[in-house]
Amino acid sequence: MQEMKLISFPMRFINYCKGCLGCVSSGECVIHDDMSGILEDMVDADVIVFASPIYFNTISGQMKTMIDRLTPKARQLNDKDYYFLFSAASDNQKSLEPAVCELRGFLNCIGVESEKGIVFGLNAESEGEINHNENALNQAFEFGKNI
Repeated sequence: MQEMKLISFPMRFINYCKGCLGCVSSGECVIHDDMSGILEDMVDADVIVFASPIYFNTISGQMKTMIDRLTPKARQLNDKDYYFLFSAASDNQKSLEPAVCELRGFLNCIGVESEKGIVFGLNAESEGEINHNENALNQAFEFGKNI
């Protein structure tokens, strides 16, 4: 049986990237917070699922902050399978294109050609409402079975 680890950003302390590029030469970030453990977990993973609520048609600020902090290990993240899970109040899948572009841009930067799948959880305006979107839940379940 495969092991799965959930990393929830609201429960983590992750500072913003300083843009100092100190990590490029050392492979380690100069900022000491919860991100170092997250990086190691991601390097050890075979599959990475980016799940984010959609705010103003793009990923959450916490997700963007985490992506910005992946630089120290970016070269070690290009052999993974990636999936995207989005929940949004919108009923229009096209409105989530900026979020898809954001994450695909990251994949492109690290040399990953494409994600393995995307789940669009639409019409999820309030907490727990995604549980009523059977299509999104079934699609996520099927992705999970194939991992």
